[in-house]
Amino acid sequence: MDELELRRRLYADPNTSDKDVLDALESDPDAHAFSNELKTLNNDIEQALNIPVPENLAERLVLNQSLHAFQTQRKKTRVHLALAASVAFLFGVSFTYLNMGAPLNLEQHALAHVYHEPSSLTNVNHNFSLQEVNAKLASFGGNFSELPNQVSYLTFCDFKGQKSLHLVFQTEQGPMTLFIVPSENQYRTESYFSDESFDGATYQGHKANLILLGEKGQALSPYNDKLQNSLQWRI
Repeated sequence: MDELELRRRLYADPNTSDKDVLDALESDPDAHAFSNELKTLNNDIEQALNIPVPENLAERLVLNQSLHAFQTQRKKTRVHLALAASVAFLFGVSFTYLNMGAPLNLEQHALAHVYHEPSSLTNVNHNFSLQEVNAKLASFGGNFSELPNQVSYLTFCDFKGQKSLHLVFQTEQGPMTLFIVPSENQYRTESYFSDESFDGATYQGHKANLILLGEKGQALSPYNDKLQNSLQWRI
């Protein structure tokens, strides 16, 4: 066996027990020394790689991963809370401003009112009866002969000192907000209005303004027609 073939066989397996390799090492002291060097190097490598696995390594890896996920989620939550607080502050300031100086703009006030009370749109479990709605409307001298749909929200609200009625009824396109604002005072109205989230319309009636607010794309006029036809006022 020539030297090149011997070295190739030793590189492939320093601990080989092939007879022809062992015979070649016996007859060549230099090759024997080279074989011992390879064996020593091979043992050193095996010992370096033979690192004992710490106890509970799997549990520690899972724990570290969970902690990392928790910290990431907490950072996201802080950002979301900060944004929510900023939005709430903005609408709080806007709502307060609308209750201070300057002529009242019904449309601006209606939008601010909806943003200030988001739960009015999300709580759909209530179903106020016609009698309950008319009991509140009676303080304005009016009553409905029928309701267009399920009324899920009903309360009095304040339009710059003017007692008004705030209700939400459900439609196939989603919740629709109705403000009934007595018209003894002079208000600035714009008929149709909108922002990024809502479309609205103000309909001037005999004794009150009806303000309808729906999500983008909701048809308002059919519901106004139903409400106007159903709404009656004492002379």
